[in-house]
Amino acid sequence: MPIKICFLEDSVEFDGYSPTSRPLDPPQKAVAYLAGALAQRGHSVTVVNRAYMPLTCDGVSWPGWSGDRPAEVDLLVAVGDAGLFDLVPTAKRRLLWVPNDPAEISLPSRAAAMARLRPDLVFHTYAQRDRWSNLEGYTSHILGPGLAPSFVEDIECVPAQTPHAIAVCHPLGGLEKLVRLWVDRVRYAVPEGELHVYSATLDKCILGAPVPPHLQAIFDTVRAATSFGVVVKRPLPDPQMADAYRMARAFLHPGLPTETMAGALMEAQATGLPAIAFASGALTRDRVLDGQTGRIVDGDDAFLAACVELMTGDESRATMSANARSFQRGRTWAVAASEWEERFA
Repeated sequence: MPIKICFLEDSVEFDGYSPTSRPLDPPQKAVAYLAGALAQRGHSVTVVNRAYMPLTCDGVSWPGWSGDRPAEVDLLVAVGDAGLFDLVPTAKRRLLWVPNDPAEISLPSRAAAMARLRPDLVFHTYAQRDRWSNLEGYTSHILGPGLAPSFVEDIECVPAQTPHAIAVCHPLGGLEKLVRLWVDRVRYAVPEGELHVYSATLDKCILGAPVPPHLQAIFDTVRAATSFGVVVKRPLPDPQMADAYRMARAFLHPGLPTETMAGALMEAQATGLPAIAFASGALTRDRVLDGQTGRIVDGDDAFLAACVELMTGDESRATMSANARSFQRGRTWAVAASEWEERFA
């Protein structure tokens, strides 16, 4: 039975059109895509956020922060901050959707609302939930992210003439390790190869913006690596990012123990881009099938061997590419929405 659903999100300006028109972080993309998928299933969906102007997209109402909000709903979903629940006074059920590190939801400024309303919590992955102590005994759910249409289109991967790998990670989220290994090991084995680093912050700094002090070291490392084929690029909207993945030969992933979603790795795999991911990652084995959709490596030598294999070997890369598309592409936002519906509608 259709229900009234409202998402509450207070971060940056975006709406349902944003993921296909400009780069957007995974938590905001998740709100946009899930809201649309739930509306397509017949539910009445509203997203109250910092949208630039009131609009309707894919059946979802985006009234903006100062627009009309529903007086009551069946399901109220706050993203990251339980204090947002007060924006809609009446709800039959409240969910707190945890976007990143669970520690953020327990900040003192947010704890009072959590204790007062005791919402259920929704996590993207078990790795994310396992980083939360839950001393207060809240009910929690694991509902994995989906994949946008751009990443599951039936488009063949055709590597560009200049062989290159792609890295998409925060400048302080393992990028230093990837760049160091590229400069010290990979570039000598694949002298014509390039590493394309997608980072909005580093791109701005390369173009002349002031470098934040806490990023000075990694900025200097990346800038020095440009003579070794490291290229900094601005992140792209989903359709263009998917095309970029299809022209690369490998996706390099640092495999941090603290990762909670690994959304870019999931998206890259769905397009058919084989991954080289360190085994230390909390989600590495959930996202990559070792030897089938990429390589899970432990140590610098294994990383080098995997890079050489995928950067220079057409047969193994083509096989892993086909497997990666088959493995990931069934996890669409439509599937994710059906799981939300089954659980909460």
